Amino acid sequence: MNVRTGRGRAGAAAAALALTAVLAGCGTGSAEETGTGTGGLKGEPIKLGSILTITNPAWSNGSVKTVNDAWASYINEELGGIDGRPVIVESCDDHGDPAKTSQCLNNLIDSGVVALVNNSSLSFGANALPAMEKAGLAGIGGWPVTSDEYHSEHNFPTTPGAAGSYPSLAVHFAATGKKKLAVAYTNTPSGQAVGKQLKKQWTDLGGTGYSMVEFDAAATDFTPILSKIAQAEPDAVILAVGEGPAPRMFQAAELVGIDAQIGVSATAATKKVFDAAGDAANGVLYAFASVPSDYKSEDADTYRSVLGKHAPDMELTNQTAVAASSMQYAYDVLASVKGDITKESVLKKLQEGAPWDGFLTHATAPENAPESMPSVSNPYALIAEYDNGSFTPVPIENPGGLEQYIDAEGGLSWVAGAPPKS
Repeated sequence: MNVRTGRGRAGAAAAALALTAVLAGCGTGSAEETGTGTGGLKGEPIKLGSILTITNPAWSNGSVKTVNDAWASYINEELGGIDGRPVIVESCDDHGDPAKTSQCLNNLIDSGVVALVNNSSLSFGANALPAMEKAGLAGIGGWPVTSDEYHSEHNFPTTPGAAGSYPSLAVHFAATGKKKLAVAYTNTPSGQAVGKQLKKQWTDLGGTGYSMVEFDAAATDFTPILSKIAQAEPDAVILAVGEGPAPRMFQAAELVGIDAQIGVSATAATKKVFDAAGDAANGVLYAFASVPSDYKSEDADTYRSVLGKHAPDMELTNQTAVAASSMQYAYDVLASVKGDITKESVLKKLQEGAPWDGFLTHATAPENAPESMPSVSNPYALIAEYDNGSFTPVPIENPGGLEQYIDAEGGLSWVAGAPPKS
């Protein structure tokens, strides 16, 4: 399959990519707080809304709010806004609580947003997406979690998100010869959905053994959970874990003697995690929705420049790279609208399904959307191994009949959790 390379992609993979990642502190992120510079632009603001889970022990997207504000300042101060009109992003922290998610959406609708951008919420798909559709709004980019977000004709993610990163790890393990998979997932609806999804997928990929165990992200000791996994004697393990519990889970895996390959989402790929986990983090595989932050390309240079100027206290993570990608996509869409920029014109432009070159991510194209995820025109993730402060992308040289899941772009082996239609 031929996929267009993104704007400014490097021609070959780096042998090892140094880590420059840390997650900065979270903010409150109410819908009334934007923190966005207008760059002196006097036109009527173009408002975007962002529903984020920031205050929650299992997952925090405080850094996404920071990127929302930083990228909007970049658009306004350096790109001249959209036809002289400033772009403002109103971010709302839903705490992962369904009632607060609905309230966030209602507040944003009332404020006059023309679209949502960078939604990264544990509760959005089940509790706000139907109301977003009813209101005629589009969701641009973001980090989809639930299956509803992959099927909506109003949602346009630029990456496969959380529910895509774990399947891509499963494909990677199957394509590299692993047969017995163990999965640890959180005791949340989204976590349970991941466990069930992976069970079916592993069988479809030809796996011969599957075990799963549920855990509480707020637990003080993960040794009992990892001991159950060790007893299953898997040759691959997927931990559906975020930044908070990750260090202790890595240490518990080392303590109980798990020697199987461990894979996690890149939400746990932060300096905070690696500093706390120490050597226990070495050898873990991460599913990145974007290239690692120090990848050498025009996109990465722009990314570092923008964050360096508009959010200098925040170093770069996969999470912030995906947030920047979503904001750049939103800018490109808004700038391409002919005539008035309204929720109707933005949704219409997105539903045209025009391919997008990507920004720090694999390129998007309608033909790439898997049948199981029709809204995701970029289903690809990059699998990289961590070792003492650096990441090395892991090539897949002999996928064993799973070629349709793998695409080589920029010298990297990008992995789709579900095969693209093409």
